[in-house]
Amino acid sequence: MKKWITLNEPWMFSVQGYDMGTMAPGRISVVVNDPHRSLNTGATEVYTVSHHLLLAHAAAVKLYKEKYQSCQGGQIGITLVSHWFEPYSDSEDDQNATKRSLDFMLGWLVFFYIYQIQKYFLDS
Repeated sequence: MKKWITLNEPWMFSVQGYDMGTMAPGRISVVVNDPHRSLNTGATEVYTVSHHLLLAHAAAVKLYKEKYQSCQGGQIGITLVSHWFEPYSDSEDDQNATKRSLDFMLGWLVFFYIYQIQKYFLDS
């Protein structure tokens, strides 16, 4: 029986935890006059958190493949989840808006995963 280990949803953790404040640690990236929330004016924190989540995932993959996969026979992967967008019409503007939305919500994680994770493995 194969075992699966996945890093599920770095976007949800980073955006909801470090931008919207709806998940732990409850940080928000805009200044809100609310004494029950911590304040952070730097929206770049979401990207920093996601960057380190993906680097941690790469390190876990490398460790698992080198040390445990041969004896456990498992597989390791990642799940990248995003909102999905459909164009309102067949117009070129709506088609382009849909592509931009998907790039914004998912593309930055996919880009990092494809290019940076490969670089991490080649440099290690």
